[in-house]
Amino acid sequence: MITYCPRCGAQLGDGVHGEWIGAAVTCVDCGMAVVDPPAMLAPGPTDDEVEYDLGEWESAERGSATAALGEADIPYRWEANRVLVVPAVAEDEVDLLLDGLDDVEEVEDDDEVDGGEEAQAAMADLFLAADRLQHDPADVDLAADAVAAATTVTACLPPYGIERAVWRRIQGLASTLVTDVEEAVDEDAVAADARALREYLRDLV
Repeated sequence: MITYCPRCGAQLGDGVHGEWIGAAVTCVDCGMAVVDPPAMLAPGPTDDEVEYDLGEWESAERGSATAALGEADIPYRWEANRVLVVPAVAEDEVDLLLDGLDDVEEVEDDDEVDGGEEAQAAMADLFLAADRLQHDPADVDLAADAVAAATTVTACLPPYGIERAVWRRIQGLASTLVTDVEEAVDEDAVAADARALREYLRDLV
């Protein structure tokens, strides 16, 4: 049963029917369009789980936490009052991850810098290029457009509203696509790279 936003843990409202989520459901806290939720930790509780009370964190900070968990392949689930639950075996790793996010947030609060309009435009261009390239991976012009947008994305800070962990994931997927295009790997691999990037960017642009 999907009850809480997979990104920030806020209670979901209308449009949730058992394990199925309607395409129009949007989280009221973080604005995520909840269409294709990630694999979540099975309902508990059990003795093999650890809870983190993130009720005082901002929605963007909670989003950074779940994005980082996804990058680290650590399953999780949200419970009432923004309580994050993870497997006990991952406790040490999650402690370090959350402590690191605290440090990053403090730096960002001081500097308040982002990639601005350049990063936002590059992310949109990358989405469009990947969307087209997945259907025609042999097209040289489409590949060049994707490489150009990916090069800008990998050199930019994240645009406003995009968490650092999410941006790092975008940059990693973009770098993989660029490498496969430049090394002229088979078309199926390029199409798969473009599809993965397009799907990740779908709810962000």
